[in-house]
Amino acid sequence: MRRTATLLILPLLLAPSACLTKIEVPDGIYSACHALGSTGWSAHIETYQTAHNRPLTKRNLVVEGKVTLPGPGYAVSLDLGPLERLQPRVQQVIVRTTGEGVGAPTTQSVRGVFPARKHQAAIRVRCGDGTLAVIHQVTGPT
Repeated sequence: MRRTATLLILPLLLAPSACLTKIEVPDGIYSACHALGSTGWSAHIETYQTAHNRPLTKRNLVVEGKVTLPGPGYAVSLDLGPLERLQPRVQQVIVRTTGEGVGAPTTQSVRGVFPARKHQAAIRVRCGDGTLAVIHQVTGPT
């Protein structure tokens, strides 16, 4: 009887200690978007040779465009987002905007280079919760 009571009480004593452990939570994929607009999106595949004994051909996905921001105090960059595993597969590219300030809107060119996947039918350029562009023509070597 005493052993059963100890087994029932032990989990209750350990439960508060679980609240004291620090759990790392990764940053969200999507962040606030400060872009006012965008234009001129294009994507292409570049290849290059590695410098090994037996050279291998690697592929990079290059995405370029122009983003209009609310003022000169903002910066813009591109990050590789998740791959939509629907048919056809669509690779997401995330536009990140940081900074603050007011003034005349400014347009900045942005370029991102990422490892290319073998099969991607299109590129979806996202900013925050919205889609800025969908690039259906990814040009370059296959």
